[in-house]
Amino acid sequence: MKVRNPLEAILALAARVFKAYSVVLFEVSGTDPNAHMLAAYSLGDHIDQHAVITPGRGLVGWILRHDSPIFIGTIDENHAYLGYYEESWEPDICSFLGCPLPEGGILCIDSRERHAFTPEQQKLIAIFADMLSQVKDFDQSGNTSAAEESVFLAALEAMTALRRNYSGWKSYIGQMLPILLEASGFSYAVFASRPEGSTNYIVEGESPTLLLKNGAPEELSLHNGIIGWVFRNEESLYSEGASGPMPLYGKREGIADFEAVLCVPVRMEKTVCGVLCLADENRHPISEALRTFVNLAADDLGRLLEVLTLRYRLRMAEKKQKEA
Repeated sequence: MKVRNPLEAILALAARVFKAYSVVLFEVSGTDPNAHMLAAYSLGDHIDQHAVITPGRGLVGWILRHDSPIFIGTIDENHAYLGYYEESWEPDICSFLGCPLPEGGILCIDSRERHAFTPEQQKLIAIFADMLSQVKDFDQSGNTSAAEESVFLAALEAMTALRRNYSGWKSYIGQMLPILLEASGFSYAVFASRPEGSTNYIVEGESPTLLLKNGAPEELSLHNGIIGWVFRNEESLYSEGASGPMPLYGKREGIADFEAVLCVPVRMEKTVCGVLCLADENRHPISEALRTFVNLAADDLGRLLEVLTLRYRLRMAEKKQKEA
């Protein structure tokens, strides 16, 4: 599903963090006892955008009646009714996580895998519920700046959750870059690193795939493209598109230039070790909030690299001690 507003952006972030099939938000307001579909993000196309849930009916109705969160690791026939899918489609949903919003509303997250949600994720849903409650209020008041900031804050929370459940560098960068895209609205994200003392840099991860067709890291010269410029000058570069085409990697066959670019250095122990970059084929506004968000993401990435480097040095030291 295409993300159209800040509410859906946070739902998309939640789907990424929870590895969910669908994330759905219901609104409860006024004297109406029912819950009405407000926004949704799904990997499929079978969400009923006009769904209405009555108190006590199905899993969402249970939350509506009791105003309490619910977690089901294995959905059986007694708990099968969800109420937000089209009646003509029978989803094979196996796990469900639901939570009421502080100011009224219900957040629902489901998965096609059994026991899909960890205890840590069951706690994390309350954070997303609080974020959604704030953004819903901002949307109604027309405060787009505050809504944008809440989306970025939710994205940073999502990255924190990824780091907390770290399962390897390749997996981490593969999930982090899409989170940046979903929060920022840009179409392309890339992380590149520079080996100490090298005149080249290495593209380690990107989303979607443009350069790394075979999945292996790509080594490029520091003297080519926007990313090379950021490495050489050790400072950020921002362009909304008015400056003309921006070649990230220099002239490279099969990769078109971008219009809007946001590239920031990633520092480890005060040394630039990488570059985090967002780009778009069309012009794209770059607000102060967006700049701050991407710089915070780069700082967070730098701290993780410091931890990983320290772990590697400790392993090497232990190995040398054993060999001595």
